[in-house]
Order: sequence, then structure tokens, then C-alpha cells
Amino acid sequence: MLQDIQDRGRRPPATLQELKYQIAKRQIVFPDRLEQVARLIIERPEMIAFESAATIARNCRVSQTTVHRLAQHIGFQTFGEFRAMIRNHLRKTAANRR
Repeated sequence: MLQDIQDRGRRPPATLQELKYQIAKRQIVFPDRLEQVARLIIERPEMIAFESAATIARNCRVSQTTVHRLAQHIGFQTFGEFRAMIRNHLRKTAANRR
């Protein structure tokens, strides 16, 4: 799966807005279980920024492996990289509100 993304020359999204755009334009399409997790993350990005993969999995009623696969499906090497992108988004959003 990750190899497919690399073969197409696509890098992971740099921002949450870019991820939302790619989903809206169907540049990223999710299998059912991954879509279930992706929807929750887009609705509540603070969840991925501050919760463990295990907690996210429990909240979405999927396995922890599914949460890690979501990050890879989007184009990240690890869940930690995905989390870092979301944290950066939240940090910038908070700074802009000041």
C-alpha cells in the first residue's frame, strides 16, 4: 500500500487542510474500516494529537493495527509522523487565534 503511494510520487499531506482536500478530490480513497477512523480524525483532530493509537482504535471500534494502517495509507511512514502533522496543525490554529 505504502509502496503504491511512493510509486505514484505522492508525498503525505503536509497539513490537515491538504488531507481534507485530497479526500474531497478522491485522491485518497479509504477502505471501510480506514474511512471510519479517518472521519473521526477529521472531525476531532485533537484525538490523534493527544490520544494513543490504542485509545483511538477503541473509540472507533477497530484494531490498533487499523489506526497504524490509516497513517500508512495516507502516505506517512509511521503513526508518529501522522500525529506530528496533526499536532502542528493544532499548534498553528491555536497561534492564529491569539
